[in-house]
Amino acid sequence: MHRTSISGQDAPRPAKTASSRLAAALLASAALVLIGCGSSPRHYKIPPQPVDDGETPLSGRTAAIGEVTYTVIGLRTELGEVIGSHGSWIPHGQYVRVRILMVNNGRERHDFAPGRQRVVTADGKTYGPSTDAMQISRGVSGTQSIASHELCAFDLWFDVPRKAAVRALRVFGDPSSSRLGDQLKNAPVAGARNPVDIPLK
Repeated sequence: MHRTSISGQDAPRPAKTASSRLAAALLASAALVLIGCGSSPRHYKIPPQPVDDGETPLSGRTAAIGEVTYTVIGLRTELGEVIGSHGSWIPHGQYVRVRILMVNNGRERHDFAPGRQRVVTADGKTYGPSTDAMQISRGVSGTQSIASHELCAFDLWFDVPRKAAVRALRVFGDPSSSRLGDQLKNAPVAGARNPVDIPLK
């Protein structure tokens, strides 16, 4: 997982690994989300990065849950193997890899649980992340805490039937509010929906 602050603070320098190259590509797509086609001095300008072979870059696939925006920025389907530094694994069907970008626009930390996320196929069935693929790819593990005004992006791997067509990513997020009044009442952000489906096609 790669993290960077969108509030101007320094972020830790990532190691030069496959995961950092992945994070660089994610940040490139983040630029499209954060700055669009404008040239406002109020937005960061992040240099574009190449998309991985076989991956489809996506744009305009954004939803909000409370104070966090979730954007699907890349999709790859029909992967027949996941390869890591110490091994590889074959899926029962096909691997689907979804790149997700999150931006916390609130004043408080918000949690994201990768294991709760679901990919929805055309027949309406849902599938959780593949533990094998997430481990072998050195993906994120356990609940992630997204700091205030932080940008965070990583891959989610799913094992779905070989002939299944993916329709959406069902995102389960954190609808909690940064407003003190809401926190005292343990109330979510007004009107927050959780989960939300982000189209993949």
